[in-house]
Amino acid sequence: MSFPPARLLELAELVVTRLRARKETVALVETATGGLVSSSLLSVPGTSSVFAGAVAAYQLRAREKWLGWTSDDTAGYDGPTEAICLKLATACRAQLDSTYCLAESGCAGPGRPDKYRAEIDGPGWCALGLVSASGTKGRTIRVPQDGLGDDGAAARAGNMVKFGEAMLEMLLEELEQRDLDGR
Repeated sequence: MSFPPARLLELAELVVTRLRARKETVALVETATGGLVSSSLLSVPGTSSVFAGAVAAYQLRAREKWLGWTSDDTAGYDGPTEAICLKLATACRAQLDSTYCLAESGCAGPGRPDKYRAEIDGPGWCALGLVSASGTKGRTIRVPQDGLGDDGAAARAGNMVKFGEAMLEMLLEELEQRDLDGR
């Protein structure tokens, strides 16, 4: 796999171009993607003017230390939700004073932790949250596991890439909608 993967690079270039034209910034909270989206964005020349920063909050403790997560959040955690992502994105956006903040939390695999809710039936589950001054949006995606291979590491990497693509696609949709609305 070349880095960044072709589709992630394509999306990153589109995001950076749009944000630069709008003079806006983005911050990220990555869990299951582990910094893949941040590094994809940073591979695009000119990103420094639009990339506010990122947190790879993989373990719940990182969320407590950096993103306003409480011990009650940790005690009640039963897997990724849109509400969790919106909370993480809200905290990160405020800390980095960015125009937008995207957060993801997912199960990349190859297995499924027993602690998760029943509807998270295996790897490929990811919740997303997008926060801006104009509001919040959440989304949950399910990546089909067919074609990702029998190798757990390959499936995990494939899920991480798909989660990253979904993050950037969500931001692009928001930017396109704002352009259409004249905002």
